[in-house]
Amino acid sequence: MLIIVESPTKAKKIQEILKVKTISTVGHFKDLPDSSIGVDLKSYEPTFVYHEKKANLPKELRAAAKGETVMLAGDPDREGYAISCHINQEVQSVAKECLRMEIFEVTEKGLKESLAKAVPFEKTNAGLYNAFLGRRIGDRLVGYILSPIASRSLRGKYSVGRVQSPAVRLVVDRERDIRAFVPSPYWMLDIQLDKDGVRFLARHVRGKFERIEDARAIMDAIRSETHALSTKVEKKEVRQSPKPPFTTVDLQAAAAVRLKQSPEQTMKLAQALFDHGIITYHRTDSVRMDDAFIAEIRDFLGKTLGSNYLPEKPNRHKSKNSQADAHEGIRPTHMHSMAEIAGIVGKEGLRQEHARLYELIFKRAVASQMAPARFDSTVLLFEVAGELFKASGRVLVFDGFLKVYAEPDEEKERGEDEKLQLLPPVEPGEMVPKVGEVLDEKKTKPPGRFTLGSLVKELERLGIGRPSTYAAITKNITGRGYVREEKGKVVPMPPGETLIDYLRGQHAWVIDYELTSKMESFLDLVVENKETWQRFCKGVHNKMGFAIPAARGAGGGPSEGQLKYAADLAAKSGLAIPEETLKSGRELSLWIEKAVGLKTSKGKS
Repeated sequence: MLIIVESPTKAKKIQEILKVKTISTVGHFKDLPDSSIGVDLKSYEPTFVYHEKKANLPKELRAAAKGETVMLAGDPDREGYAISCHINQEVQSVAKECLRMEIFEVTEKGLKESLAKAVPFEKTNAGLYNAFLGRRIGDRLVGYILSPIASRSLRGKYSVGRVQSPAVRLVVDRERDIRAFVPSPYWMLDIQLDKDGVRFLARHVRGKFERIEDARAIMDAIRSETHALSTKVEKKEVRQSPKPPFTTVDLQAAAAVRLKQSPEQTMKLAQALFDHGIITYHRTDSVRMDDAFIAEIRDFLGKTLGSNYLPEKPNRHKSKNSQADAHEGIRPTHMHSMAEIAGIVGKEGLRQEHARLYELIFKRAVASQMAPARFDSTVLLFEVAGELFKASGRVLVFDGFLKVYAEPDEEKERGEDEKLQLLPPVEPGEMVPKVGEVLDEKKTKPPGRFTLGSLVKELERLGIGRPSTYAAITKNITGRGYVREEKGKVVPMPPGETLIDYLRGQHAWVIDYELTSKMESFLDLVVENKETWQRFCKGVHNKMGFAIPAARGAGGGPSEGQLKYAADLAAKSGLAIPEETLKSGRELSLWIEKAVGLKTSKGKS
């Protein structure tokens, strides 16, 4: 048997556990070419080419697969399935048989379950590959047709993306809202009361006063009053339930706030935790957890914290997307104490930053199965000279899941104008001494800037992108200089604003949130075999008036990756790259082939 995965680390771990030969492709090994569009503009059929650094990989795959039962174990998502498809195309003629194996956790239990569920590749859902084709070719059409047009019109190098451009628009529009914002003052009126030495505030029920005269008129009316009449006392127990395990987007958002990590950094760390068998698959929009693991959590909590920290029945969290529950939320692969985290991560040769992210995942997953936190909530209503004031208070009675995991901004979510305080016992009809009035001037605040984490959350809310793409989106828009992080917040750069203004005027469809979301939904229909990838591509091409890409001169300029690879090769081989060759992707590709051949022949001699 042969297992083929994407990650070398995962391959090593699987081989160690199952004692079965496992090799890796290190991600995609073929893609659309850099030097040309690589798409037939009538049929939308793609022409995939091998990555230059992986030109020998297909031969190696065929040699390893000859006569074997091959488990195609690319990641359990659209991209992973596409890689498995490409491997299948290479090895099916020489392999004994090819099966699809979906790995959700790299543990003995998880791998054996995956092997048991493996199915012949021809019986898997080809809709996943078709959706990959739609996304890849649709994105190529937008990039290859609109980017040169935008670059020529704006006299610079600009990149237009079907998903990245709406993300840039979000940042630009938010910044412009902030610039255009004119703060306006408002006033809050409180009375200060004293019951047996306990001082507390009650706020006028009107809340915000937009005119100071109105607030002062009430102050004048109540100033001479020495007591406030308690008209209503409402006491109730408030329960706060735990949040579910992390989805990809929630993990990226939480890591941005707590660990100051970009979505890209978070996904790299999570990938390593997954490959080493420490967490379950990390690209998911599901919050479901395996029943056996829930039982492990409940057993652990019962022994360590006691039964009062366990709900009577396991908590059941529902995913937003009904199809998501084929996966699980992100969770540890086995239960252990908090004290063991550093040792578990260290044993796999991982660093402290991996441990910090794992601790976040661990706490959130465990807390999701704990009892609610309980608060005694009290609301007191008072009347002074016919004016009504309200005091709110909340006291934690039982910490429940908060013992393990609390959101850092939970109190902020209540709003700064709602004061929580300790309140003394007060009975209805009681007269409570009033010791003063407080008139507080405030100003309305502009909308806040996005963090990279909250930007990803907003993209998810709008239905733009998918768990596997968010890290790449944020990396692209920062790497291309359209936005940047300043003190943890995302701000637009001049090229980003210039591009969005141009697109808004000339190609508004490409930054239309609703349309971009509909495209994602269309691709979901392709996965379900209810639509075709060709219709998706035709629809995207139609939006550009079925335009043909601008001529790129001698087959188009080389990519950044191609230039870097050629420069490294030239340095190692002592060769010079002619100036004209650097202008053409095709010419540079031929130069690389020749240089590699020379290097190989030198090595042999």
